[in-house]
Amino acid sequence: MPMTNTTTETLLAPLMTPEGGFVMVALDQRESLREMFPPTSDGELVNDDVLRAFKETASRILTPHATGVLVDRPYGVTEPRRPEWVDEGCSLILAADVLHSVRGAGVAGTSLDEEVTEEFVRATGAAAVKLLIIWRRGDREHERTVSDFLSLAEAAGVASFVEGIVRPPAGGDWRGASDRHDAIIEAAADLSRGASVYKAEVPGYVPSDVSLVREQAQALTEAASGRWVVLSNGVQQADFTDAVAESCAGGSSGFLAGRAIWADTVVEKDPAAALADRSVGRLKQLSGIVRASRPLAAVGEGS
Repeated sequence: MPMTNTTTETLLAPLMTPEGGFVMVALDQRESLREMFPPTSDGELVNDDVLRAFKETASRILTPHATGVLVDRPYGVTEPRRPEWVDEGCSLILAADVLHSVRGAGVAGTSLDEEVTEEFVRATGAAAVKLLIIWRRGDREHERTVSDFLSLAEAAGVASFVEGIVRPPAGGDWRGASDRHDAIIEAAADLSRGASVYKAEVPGYVPSDVSLVREQAQALTEAASGRWVVLSNGVQQADFTDAVAESCAGGSSGFLAGRAIWADTVVEKDPAAALADRSVGRLKQLSGIVRASRPLAAVGEGS
């Protein structure tokens, strides 16, 4: 039986600011994170220990300033318990997806992580689980995966975040920027059904131009079944602050983002210092935007 709106709001409460917004950091990147690091001295990609160490360091530094942190199982939550490096005031979101990646080309597809069971979710103390879907018009193969994921969340008694990344038809390309903008809205209408929160690419965004974001965010708010937040993949770091402001003005409830907050720190000799300096500052600025926007963004929430 689907969760009621009252139940959904109760589940989401630990992930929200007092004003009702979401200030959440994504640290669930896997092979894409590996490729962000400079290669080793022999030209190889960094090993798993480097990924785990960065996730732990970033979480220790950033989670005191966030309402939620998204972490994967293979390189983050490796044991059925809550990681001690997540601040006690920050809720855990557990990635329940396996990302099928192509080196240099990103995620090609996803499936459910069979090791993220109801029992594993409960043991970690996670407040929510998340599923990424690569969405293409006319492709319905994701429907069973989404259904199984929503059943997992319900069985575990936690909130569900469904994330949609739009792609053009296989072997094709977008007819133009507006074609991709339309697809982002269509994906939201499709994938938000049944989810506690929908995680969307910034609607209407093109590099160095956020002029259409508010208008497209309003359209996404109308299309989505409930609350939604933006991610930062595909957005230039310099644009993300304005993109969040415009998205919130159009109805977004906040963000669940990684790259725009911390991606440039992985190349530093001292990533921890860069995280404490640049990334914390960015996160605080973004948090202020979300908190200030909440009186304006009730449209569509809880619908």
